[in-house]
Amino acid sequence: MDEKNLYVLLQKYCQGTCSDEELKTLEAWYADLGQHLPDEAIDPQSEAAQQLTAQQLTALKARLATPLKVVKPASWKRVLRYAAIWAGILLLAGAGYQWYRHYADHPGTVRRYASGQTAFDRYLTLPDGSTVVLHRGSRLVYPEQFNGPAREVTLLGEAYFDIRSDSGKPFIINTGQLKTTVLGTAFNISAYPERTEITVSVTRGKVKVEDGTKVLAVLTPDQQIVYDTRSAAARQESVNALARTSWTTNDMVFENATFETIANTLSKRYEVNIRFSDDALKQCPIRVSFAGTESLEAVLDVICSVRNATYTIENGHDVLIKGKGC
Repeated sequence: MDEKNLYVLLQKYCQGTCSDEELKTLEAWYADLGQHLPDEAIDPQSEAAQQLTAQQLTALKARLATPLKVVKPASWKRVLRYAAIWAGILLLAGAGYQWYRHYADHPGTVRRYASGQTAFDRYLTLPDGSTVVLHRGSRLVYPEQFNGPAREVTLLGEAYFDIRSDSGKPFIINTGQLKTTVLGTAFNISAYPERTEITVSVTRGKVKVEDGTKVLAVLTPDQQIVYDTRSAAARQESVNALARTSWTTNDMVFENATFETIANTLSKRYEVNIRFSDDALKQCPIRVSFAGTESLEAVLDVICSVRNATYTIENGHDVLIKGKGC
């Protein structure tokens, strides 16, 4: 089975349109892939499972260059047992095929892999200055530089995008079967591998959503589209987009938290190292809240002003907060 046919079969499996013979082919392929899988990898959120899918994408072309090992088709019980991992492999494989095609003519391009497989959300600044709040448990793939005619990324999970306008270079987000194209706007995308619906909600600007064959919708503020990956059906609806993106406030509402506690949260969210010039300042209480979409500098401006402190940022990731204790 060649690489292209494998992607086609995985896509048909996700849509529930595989024939009995095609199901047997997929069972054999997956049984061969997973026969030495450790028990902990059965959990699709486990590190082993994530590593498996990443390794499979990297080695897929080489593996399929040799005949597939003949194995006894797995029972349906086993198929169901691994169904969640299959779904993850499907989306990663589909994304991998798109990445391969997109970057094949740009061998010097460096691809970054931002992982949200942690207990906190992450704030990212992309090469063009656009910003993304990546929901915990989500992942985003993007190049070192946007050198082509479009700014293209791939999302698995959920993220809030605030895209810098560039009329000559549209921004494209690939999410499984959907492609969302924007010029400059803010919106939320929810596209988890284990779920059957992909949702795009717009808070500002305008986005175009396609499924590869046709344009499904052109969304304006407070509109969203919900796409069913099984039936390929889409519905457009009016929503309160800000409420839809309320998850971005996670861990960004502080009720009399110590300065040190807030600093620890910011260190994780923005991937920076924060130090204090005076240890006494660490214990000062602060009551403040944020939307979660602000830049690090905007957050530090507010927090430091509350405590009459100042800050400096060196090398883009080393923060020093200066001030006296309370």
